[in-house]
Amino acid sequence: MNYFNLLGWLLAMSISSTVVASETVRLQVGATQLLQLEHVSHVVVGDETLLQVELIEPHDLVLKAVQAGQTELILRHDSGEFTTLAIHISARPNVSETAQLAWLHKSFPQLTIQHHEGLVEISGQLPSNAYQQVQQVGEKYPHWLLLLQEVPVPMQAMIELHVRILEVKRQRAESFGVKWPSSVAGPTISDDTSPWLDFPILLNSTVNLLVQSGHARVLAEPRLMAASGGQAEFLVGGEIPIPQLSAQGVPDLEFRDYGISLSMSPTDLGQGQVSTLIQAEISTIDPATAVQGIPGMLTRRVSSLLTAESGEAIVLSGLFSQEQSQHADLFPGLNQLPILGELFTSREFRSAQTEFVVVVTPTLMTHKKQQQQAHQQAQQDIEAFRQAIQCVGLYDEN
Repeated sequence: MNYFNLLGWLLAMSISSTVVASETVRLQVGATQLLQLEHVSHVVVGDETLLQVELIEPHDLVLKAVQAGQTELILRHDSGEFTTLAIHISARPNVSETAQLAWLHKSFPQLTIQHHEGLVEISGQLPSNAYQQVQQVGEKYPHWLLLLQEVPVPMQAMIELHVRILEVKRQRAESFGVKWPSSVAGPTISDDTSPWLDFPILLNSTVNLLVQSGHARVLAEPRLMAASGGQAEFLVGGEIPIPQLSAQGVPDLEFRDYGISLSMSPTDLGQGQVSTLIQAEISTIDPATAVQGIPGMLTRRVSSLLTAESGEAIVLSGLFSQEQSQHADLFPGLNQLPILGELFTSREFRSAQTEFVVVVTPTLMTHKKQQQQAHQQAQQDIEAFRQAIQCVGLYDEN
């Protein structure tokens, strides 16, 4: 058995017209493989820089991969036929590269990683930040073929939280069909509902009517913004110094917060619905539990997870107790605080004739823009109608 180089292969092919279908042999650089041959008289190597061959027995041929690439091995049989073996030699796997590929597969399971003839094909979709990260890793490996599609990261929906802190007259609120219980974070509908309201009760309209008629007073009206899934906080109050001793026995002061604290986490559920986790806390100073002249704290908390349409109001009530309002005159600093000071100076509130109410209205900004556009379109339609009928307005003939 003889084996030749590429020139010999060309000469051999030129004198024969019968070629058997090729087979594929895959090797890695440095690998050795033994081929058992029968009735083969000549062996031709396409590229000796990639593949070395050695005949160790009359029918055993050793293949040794030298460099990555592709070549062919031509076998001439005693019958005069030729068999072509396609030799695919891939680079030896790098430990660092193997670790990087494992990290890609774990971190981004949506990617498809395939190996083709020494190339590593990575395809799939990635968000913008991950796209840049994978591109930087791929620059270290020239044989990586990155077929990635960058997908923009969707912006989180912005939600406006309209907070109204009110002092509402209890009797008047009940006459409108809404009861403000002291143990429920929200309104209930009474049986003797006023005939002036239809179900479902629109809390925003009800509250606005109470304010306009003088039966409710707005103490504060902040507007907060939060991304869907984010958090918005509202805090008003003060700090009370608490004397204490440090670990070294040195006198020290610790300041504790008191007042009104609201924490709201809205989430866009789609279809115009908003889920809002509301955590409210009212902390007031309680001189009745004073120890060595240091007053205690009265704290009431409420936490509710509510779902409502965008623009619908959520009501929290019953946060202040009768005892908390009566303790206001024992701590004169309360009347100087915003909201709390104005609340505790109200005689009606101190005599339990009014209720402290928090109304939160979450509104999707996209929904708000649609409402504004609809309002502008309605104004344009009215103006167009006036011009069409040549109406310039009303006037008094007298």
